[in-house]
Amino acid sequence: MPYLTVLKVALFLICACAAGWLVFSLAAGFVLYCSSFTTDLAGLQPKGLTKTEGQTPLYAHTKDPRIMNPINEGKERWQKRRDAGFIETLSLKARDGITLAGFYWRAESPREDERAPTVLISHGMMDSSIGMGYLAEEYHARGWDVLSVDLRAHGESEGTRRTMGVREGEDLGSWVDLLESRFGARRIFVHGVSMGAASALLYAALASEVPRSVRGIIADSAYASHLEVFVRLLGFAVGNRVIAKSLALGASFTSFVFTGIRFGRAAPARYISRVPVPILFFHGQCDALVPIGMVRPMFSASLKPGSESVVIPEAPHIGPYFFARNLYMQKIDEFYRRTT
Repeated sequence: MPYLTVLKVALFLICACAAGWLVFSLAAGFVLYCSSFTTDLAGLQPKGLTKTEGQTPLYAHTKDPRIMNPINEGKERWQKRRDAGFIETLSLKARDGITLAGFYWRAESPREDERAPTVLISHGMMDSSIGMGYLAEEYHARGWDVLSVDLRAHGESEGTRRTMGVREGEDLGSWVDLLESRFGARRIFVHGVSMGAASALLYAALASEVPRSVRGIIADSAYASHLEVFVRLLGFAVGNRVIAKSLALGASFTSFVFTGIRFGRAAPARYISRVPVPILFFHGQCDALVPIGMVRPMFSASLKPGSESVVIPEAPHIGPYFFARNLYMQKIDEFYRRTT
């Protein structure tokens, strides 16, 4: 066979394989995106790739009674308070028109100063405000007003697509505006857990203007880059990082088509230096889902005075509060005092 013919065949095969791999990556990425980041097409969930919760150390926190028992007990108390009318249901329209739900628990007794401080609580992926009941209780017992919100496509909020902190962060900005205009809040702290923490950081970093009323961000188990974490998770599932990255990029492309947001934008580490207020970080030394090594660059970034990073030994993902409750709340009390 002539040399040029062999070269043409080789080039054709290479192009065909590349095109086939591209089609596969996009198709598989579409299924992954629809199953993991939407609520309307979750039936497409591929069992071998995403149904790993509770089956690997990455999701061990979802089975740990030291974490789940207090969360479930807090959920029951939160629901009882809602049913009894102690917690007010709020709503607002997001920038894209969807209706978001939030739940406001006013402080029972005024503090010594003129107004109670306010905490805006932001939950993690596949959770809702009710799952943050344990944290709302801690703040309320200390005399804080509490607003715990359902992020878009979670709980009682509308929406079917999640953007892993980008649009969610914009929504937090709308809740801050409501706290100021409706309740006169002048000392607001945004406390997020996991995806909620990433949302809080992205809100503070990317907002055109963070109001003076926002005094600090409390970020528990935040990821530095959603894409990096997603590639890592897929790598455990498929056993090959190259394949995992291809699938993740396919899912990211699908996200961009549906929402205008690619996964690379959900990266607090890229924007952390823009946050105009102090940050209190919490992270578990044994976090397998978001390893401490992934987020240490955020801890050492150029942050505002008053910022602090607290690493809890033996704590898994979302575990810092449950593994060191007294220290956790002590650090929040200290953070409040030095930022107000």
